[in-house]
Amino acid sequence: MMVVEDEALIALDLEDVFRDAAYDVTGPYPSCGDALASLKIALPDVAVLDATLRDGPCLDLARELRRLGVPFLIYSGRDAFEEQPPELEGVPWIEKPSRLELVIRTAAELIADRNGRKPG
Repeated sequence: MMVVEDEALIALDLEDVFRDAAYDVTGPYPSCGDALASLKIALPDVAVLDATLRDGPCLDLARELRRLGVPFLIYSGRDAFEEQPPELEGVPWIEKPSRLELVIRTAAELIADRNGRKPG
C-alpha cells in the first residue's frame, strides 16, 4: 500500500488506518517525485494518491503506476480534473472529506480485482 499525500495530517491518518487494517504502508510521500523514486525499490499492491501534490498534479505517477500494473485510487479535496486525463480513466475518485473506511474498502476492491478475487 502506497500513500501519496502532501497534507501531513491526512497522510498520517491514511497511514494509521491502513496499518490498523493490516496493510504494509510505504510513504506517505508528499510528492510525485518521491513516490516515483520509491517504485524503483518496490512495487505496492495498491496506491492512494492525492490529485495535486507538492510538485504538481499526480499524472506522471499515475502514468507510471498504470505502466507497472499497480492499481490506484484518487483521494482528493479537489474536484475531478476539468478534462479527464487518460492516466485517470476509470480510476476511482473519492472526494475529501470522506470516511476513511471507504478509502480502505476501495483499495481492497482494487487489489481483489487485480488478483481476480472478490474482496473481503
